Amino acid sequence: MRNMEVLAPAGNLEIFKSVIDAGADAVYFGGKHFSARAFANNFDYKESEEALNYAHLHGKKAYLTLNTLIKNKEFNEDLYNYISFYYENGLDGIIVQDIGLIKYIREEFPDLNVHGSTQLAICNSYGVKLLEKLGVTRIVPARELSLEEIRNIYEETGMELEVFVHGALCYCYSGDCLMSSLIGKRSGNRGRCAQPCRLPYEAYLNNKPLKTKGSYILSLKDLCGINDLPSLYRSGVSSLKIEGRMKQKQYATNVVYLYRKYVDILLDNVNKGIDNYKVEENDYKFLLDLGNRCGFTNSYYYGNTSDMVTFTKPSHENKEIDYGFVEDKLKVILDIKAKIDNPISITANFKDYSINRQGNIVEKASKRPVTREDISTRLRKSGSTSFDITDIKYEIDDNIFIPLGEINRLRREVLEELEDLILSKFKRNKPIISKDSVAKINNTINNNISSLLISVSSNEQLEAIGNIYNAKDYSIDFDLSIPVSEYELFEKIDEIKEKYKASRIFVELPLVIRDKALKLLEDNISLLTKYDGYIVSSYDGLSFVKDKGLKGIIIAGSHLYSYNNNAVNTINNLGIDYNISPLELNYKELMHRDNSNSILTVYGRYPMMVSANCINKNCNTCDKKEKNIRIKDKKGYSFPVRNKCKVCYNVIYNDLPTCLLDETELINKAGFKKYKMDFTLENKNETIDVLKRFYGSFIDNIDYYIGSESNYTKGHFKRGVE
Repeated sequence: MRNMEVLAPAGNLEIFKSVIDAGADAVYFGGKHFSARAFANNFDYKESEEALNYAHLHGKKAYLTLNTLIKNKEFNEDLYNYISFYYENGLDGIIVQDIGLIKYIREEFPDLNVHGSTQLAICNSYGVKLLEKLGVTRIVPARELSLEEIRNIYEETGMELEVFVHGALCYCYSGDCLMSSLIGKRSGNRGRCAQPCRLPYEAYLNNKPLKTKGSYILSLKDLCGINDLPSLYRSGVSSLKIEGRMKQKQYATNVVYLYRKYVDILLDNVNKGIDNYKVEENDYKFLLDLGNRCGFTNSYYYGNTSDMVTFTKPSHENKEIDYGFVEDKLKVILDIKAKIDNPISITANFKDYSINRQGNIVEKASKRPVTREDISTRLRKSGSTSFDITDIKYEIDDNIFIPLGEINRLRREVLEELEDLILSKFKRNKPIISKDSVAKINNTINNNISSLLISVSSNEQLEAIGNIYNAKDYSIDFDLSIPVSEYELFEKIDEIKEKYKASRIFVELPLVIRDKALKLLEDNISLLTKYDGYIVSSYDGLSFVKDKGLKGIIIAGSHLYSYNNNAVNTINNLGIDYNISPLELNYKELMHRDNSNSILTVYGRYPMMVSANCINKNCNTCDKKEKNIRIKDKKGYSFPVRNKCKVCYNVIYNDLPTCLLDETELINKAGFKKYKMDFTLENKNETIDVLKRFYGSFIDNIDYYIGSESNYTKGHFKRGVE
């Protein structure tokens, strides 16, 4: 029978111990660095060691969250020593987002389990298989997946799957959100999300206000999957993940207690071959009372997004209730021998472990002898240890004298040594660092591309490109890219090749590849083969291209994050020819990164959120047609939204395009020789204007006027993220 782990969050040491006492099989927690909850009360080294020891003494596991993107300067001895501390103290697994860090851990700490974070946004078996080849031992897939999609991944890969079962839901696919960093300078990819999805917005369709149930149109209800445990089990889920490292003790412990209760009921049913699983109404209400945002949802499990949005202010209501839990201490038996003229001997026995300590010589009492009750009182003082003395076996003479302090000392020492012996099987020796912490880039580029790559989303933009490149003054090589999601353009590859004189034409695979997008790709393999190369923005997409044997140049999109040289080197070795540099690094950080096969986005509206929830569907109706929707925040900023129906996801773009066309000096210093421009909402004249600006700045070296700063932004090029 397959087990199913109850995985609990812990924001501090007290909660860590409490969730284990409440029945968690494993706990995930953050250290002081590189955690996706940077504002949590994360563990220092002393607390971390105590937590690991507590988990292992109770036969439980502990996982460290190191699930942020790592900058080049952070790949140093401090990072090695940080991971090494947890490794030496028996860490059971490490949750990772950064592809360069995955490679680093596999090389430096080869027997440490690596769990692929939900920040990787893995949505199908293609991405799972690729990460498995890199040494990932468990995957936390995207929270948006249905039970059917989860089951397909399990059946096709057999991978350990850790699935969120309770707690807060992000509006955006984890790892694909730039909204917090662009608006509030706090990056979700660096653990500092400001939660802009919990704020109010007004929605407009064709510039007319949309009638909605409320203004919190990006705020999702909390997930609760306690009724769905049998379905999760049948889908191959290995670990049930409870969200909440920022939550209080009573929330974490009581949620764990109830999931422990119902997992045990489920597994007992499976063992007995019966099917009578049912959650008691009072227990479900208890979960609601612990905290919820306008109720619970489980809609993602069943492939829909209905009734997920709170619409009203999403305060996390909770009541002050607590079952209360006590530590389930380890049952120890003590043997004591006290024979006159022989050393006193105490032996501690726990399961297969046995520790003996001897003390002073036992003397014959000259006055009051030490009684069995005196000895028992001292030996049963297990204090703050994790042990409970359940029995004492005596082999003692009558009329003896032993200093009572000696009994206390021996008891303390024998229990300390017993604890050390139990923990010793989890400890590891410090590994010897094998190489420089920053990888040397392995460039294997066989095909050169043009200095300019232009992405278009409409026929108007294509016409603008045709106009400017037919002009005598603008004759230069360029490459073109067409998103699959813009299907009417994607299917016209033959016509586009004939009409537009691009050196190469690339196809951009969807940012998120779930069943609908995957079917679209598989049904159009013959069309895909007509393109000269592929821009992939997910590990699902990269693995699909490789698995299908599609020939051509492969470019890693900006969402296939390569913050550091280890990441650049890793994706190179996966068959990537070029990478589009991450959008959150500033120019100083880019200068510390190897950009020899990198492309810099010098113009375009950044995609701030990519979501399974559709604003048009939630606020209007789903007619499978793309709409001209905008959402406006309380400061008056208006963000365009595209509902990409062919691939069934929603994209919220920044209100202003990022424009770096006057930063040629800094761009050249950073080593970039190839550039990308993304056209999304621009009309024909706007597209022509931007292309002219590019040539003025990058080709003719003219200080071309690019307009008022109120019309564009520099993105993170100057400010970056912490």
